[in-house]
Amino acid sequence: MNQYQFQWTLVIIISLVMAWVVYFIFSRVRVERSATSRVKRMVSDRSLSVFDRSGEKIAKRLGVSMESWQILLDWAQLGGHFLNWKVGGLFARSSVLAMMSLIYILMFKAPPIAWLLVPLSLLIPFMQLRGRANDVKKQVKRLLPETATVIAAEMDAGSTAAQAIGRTAELPGPLGVILSDAVAQATQSARSMFSHGSNAGILMEILSKWELPELTRFAMQLNRVAEKGVDAPRIMTDIARGLAREYRSHVQQTAANMDTELLAPMTLFFFLPFVVVILAPVIISFIGMF
Repeated sequence: MNQYQFQWTLVIIISLVMAWVVYFIFSRVRVERSATSRVKRMVSDRSLSVFDRSGEKIAKRLGVSMESWQILLDWAQLGGHFLNWKVGGLFARSSVLAMMSLIYILMFKAPPIAWLLVPLSLLIPFMQLRGRANDVKKQVKRLLPETATVIAAEMDAGSTAAQAIGRTAELPGPLGVILSDAVAQATQSARSMFSHGSNAGILMEILSKWELPELTRFAMQLNRVAEKGVDAPRIMTDIARGLAREYRSHVQQTAANMDTELLAPMTLFFFLPFVVVILAPVIISFIGMF
């Protein structure tokens, strides 16, 4: 490390230490507030990090629409990930990572290809969130046949459709959380669990807000079962078997397409670096001959 890099490193370390000292001092300072202010502060979410607080303010000022990312964040939190995150905090986290990459490039005079780290750093929080959300979606799809089977078994034992869903909501997993939310709202609002004519029930309303076609179709199937009376257990059993067949078919299709899906990652991360390592010395020697 030369003198220039050492000076930059020292400046950054000192700045971080001073920022931490100022934050530590101000976090220990307490100012008495009115009773209303204390209650408002007590009920507010104090578990938010500085990224989420600042990111939410920036997103509101810029008027940026984050609805699609909010759905992905809800999915991730359904699986127990990023529980204290806010969708606006993605901006702050990506900005900090990009700034750290920029400081690294300028301080160590990295080669031009290192500038690719800046846009990559901007995308890392968003890609991480999308990956976690997709994992939870896959888990919900995998739980649908099992949940339908439990509902069918409960109805065979003499329970109504609403009672069977209430017992199924006690199952662990993200789908159980969604169903328990529907059961709780139906109990609190005294609204019907199932749809009647043009009036959408609580179940359809809750499951459709997750914007997953399989969940919406599952809610429609449960509404149809609730209207069938004595034939409901048999129809629910047929639905459970159909969901199981669809999931097995999906798994088989995914396994068959695995070679195609792995082609791009293998080319990018294995074949291309291997070719560069082998051919780079040959090309450099050939150019040096002229």
